[in-house]
Amino acid sequence: MPTKHIDDKTASELDELYVRCVTLTQQPVKEVEVIRLAIQKGIGNITNNDILSEMSVKGSVWNAMANSVLNEITARWPEEGIDADNFRQLAAELSPTWNDHPGEKCQNSIRDVLKQTHLLGDTLEDRLFTSFDPLTDGPDLLSKKELEQKNLKFDDLLPSFQGKKISEQEQEHRDFLMLRALKKQGVNLLPDGTGDFVVEVNTPPTPNA
Repeated sequence: MPTKHIDDKTASELDELYVRCVTLTQQPVKEVEVIRLAIQKGIGNITNNDILSEMSVKGSVWNAMANSVLNEITARWPEEGIDADNFRQLAAELSPTWNDHPGEKCQNSIRDVLKQTHLLGDTLEDRLFTSFDPLTDGPDLLSKKELEQKNLKFDDLLPSFQGKKISEQEQEHRDFLMLRALKKQGVNLLPDGTGDFVVEVNTPPTPNA
């Protein structure tokens, strides 16, 4: 088989295909026919993800794709609620561009661009459930009891946010609302068409007495 400029693995696969063709047809087969068949059958299956995953890519390509992913996410989710921890979940749920490029190289490259420019280092949990400890000069995770108390306090407040715009709430409440929405815990954030989000609270039905 003519295999100039073809790596050994691909050349071996072409050789195997050639043998299959001869065996199945029970007659001599031109090598160029085998190569043409392989190209014609394979070329239509090559996705953009395949090309970007296998070839060297200019940095501006990743920048453009990262911007597309960010725009698709922020059309349906507040940008201040995107962090390095929840980015992959949000991208998978909200970004067609992200899902059209599932390759590890593509997704890591997109994430690396956004990590430098947009992804917050502090997660929603960090913001809500840590406090500054002057003794250790650093953040300190709330105790289990403190966590429970804080969550229960917010549960009591939830109904009051129904129909309100998230931008009008104080920072801690915005973080709580975004965390609950992210975890699908009775809160949805609905785009209002102006770049803001309206809070929808889904309270569980009251059991019949």
